[in-house]
Amino acid sequence: MTRSAICPLALLLFSCVHAAVAQQLGQLKLAREPVDLLNGRLTVRVPEKGRQVQMQRSIMAAPEANTEMSRVVVDAGKQRLVIVASELFARRDKEFGNAVRKKAATFAEKVGVEECAVAPPLQAYCYAPVVPTHDQEANLVLGLFVAQADATVEHLMFFVNQSGARNLGDAAGLAKSIVRTLAAGTRKLESTAGERELFAYSRDSAVFVTVPEGYVATMQQGPDFLVHHLHKITGFGEIAASVGIYLGDHPALGREGYQKQSPVVLLGKKTDWYERLDNESGVPVYIADAIVPLGATEAREVPSYADVFLRARDHDGISELKTIAVTLRIGKTKKPK
Repeated sequence: MTRSAICPLALLLFSCVHAAVAQQLGQLKLAREPVDLLNGRLTVRVPEKGRQVQMQRSIMAAPEANTEMSRVVVDAGKQRLVIVASELFARRDKEFGNAVRKKAATFAEKVGVEECAVAPPLQAYCYAPVVPTHDQEANLVLGLFVAQADATVEHLMFFVNQSGARNLGDAAGLAKSIVRTLAAGTRKLESTAGERELFAYSRDSAVFVTVPEGYVATMQQGPDFLVHHLHKITGFGEIAASVGIYLGDHPALGREGYQKQSPVVLLGKKTDWYERLDNESGVPVYIADAIVPLGATEAREVPSYADVFLRARDHDGISELKTIAVTLRIGKTKKPK
């Protein structure tokens, strides 16, 4: 992940620093009790004043799913430290250290990488900027990729605001002390094959999908819509692959750069796939999208549209995701009311 990918999200957290206490980050002590990251995937001890903050990109967007991203904010006077933890839906191989160094070489900032001590069975490699910044709204202090016992990987980043960057050594010391408390949580990724009930379609119905082994489902609850993601667990460092399903009244209708592809039946309705080629740090990424009109009702008990969007590194990947998408169906919910 590059600085440009994360900083717009981190900036939201640096805009409201309160100076009620004349204190510095280096003076803070870690609380005895740990906090959960990523809904129980990891635990970590932070200062007493640390708090989790759920973020969203705009007032019309759905908040980030806490199974995909966690943010912890620590204030000390005008100084602020922000921890951003991300689930990568990726699995390391035996050459984890080399893979981290290869990934870090793609960052906008030059960083140094070294293995860092964390509680077994975790394994982690930390990185820090060779030339730290001090004048940004969000200044990178430390980052690390951490692998669980099942080889799945999370990414943690520590940022400070300009005030905190004036004492960067203290901020880095606090970040390192927090990292030393990192431990595995109790939640495991659910990636078994079979049919999944994703979310409510109406009071009595839900959307179902059938997936092969190796896919993890997450959900975002918007103000008047739902978005579900099916993340394929890929190799660490590979392009992410996922199926997204939006249910609501305002799908993204833009088709600029898309080419019309084959017709398809999704959720019992005929529609068309549209595809485009994107770019991620010089690597091609394939995107496909199909919008399904579901029909509005006066009672507004069901959404007007389903927007199914796919992302993979190549055509074969998109083809695999399409075979999953065509299994989408609406059926009677199996969950208790």
